[in-house]
Amino acid sequence: MDNFIPLNIYGIGIKHPQNWQIFINPNNKFTFHEGLIKIDKVTIAKKTATSLSIRWANMRENVNLDDYINVLEKQFQKKEKRSRHKDRYKINEKIKCTVDGKNAYLLKNEFVANHSIYRIFGKDELVKVLQLLFYSEQSNRMVVASLSTTPEELEENEDTFIEILMSLHEQIDQTAKNDAHYWPMVSEG
Repeated sequence: MDNFIPLNIYGIGIKHPQNWQIFINPNNKFTFHEGLIKIDKVTIAKKTATSLSIRWANMRENVNLDDYINVLEKQFQKKEKRSRHKDRYKINEKIKCTVDGKNAYLLKNEFVANHSIYRIFGKDELVKVLQLLFYSEQSNRMVVASLSTTPEELEENEDTFIEILMSLHEQIDQTAKNDAHYWPMVSEG
């Protein structure tokens, strides 16, 4: 991963190209237990537009990844139905893997967006999405990295994008889990 740099926030880390830009939306929660960060490829050319988002959330109970994927597929179907089939969502491939010593899934998704929040060219647009997700029993968090891009950019850089996603990891100690806001006292002696 030449020219890749590490990012570590609340114990969740990933390596990304050093020329990509980090965005934190102040309107989203951003704590140890829940958060979202985006890392975007800065480009003028819409054909190479790429965005990596990392989301984590504290779960109330342990998560079975197979069940989680089934729920995700059902949510895609509901979203498609709510849009009256103007938007289309599809999981093309589900790959079980291990990342950071944890069971994980690499999903290859796509959606066709009909509304302006996704539309870059002013017409229906196909967006390709690679997602890597795992559940951490250590921190009780579901961690999902999603990389969205154009079909052309995915075709050219799929191996690199998967390499980025496979660098997703969690590195925390027990103290961080028990008290994410703990700051040790420093004596002035």
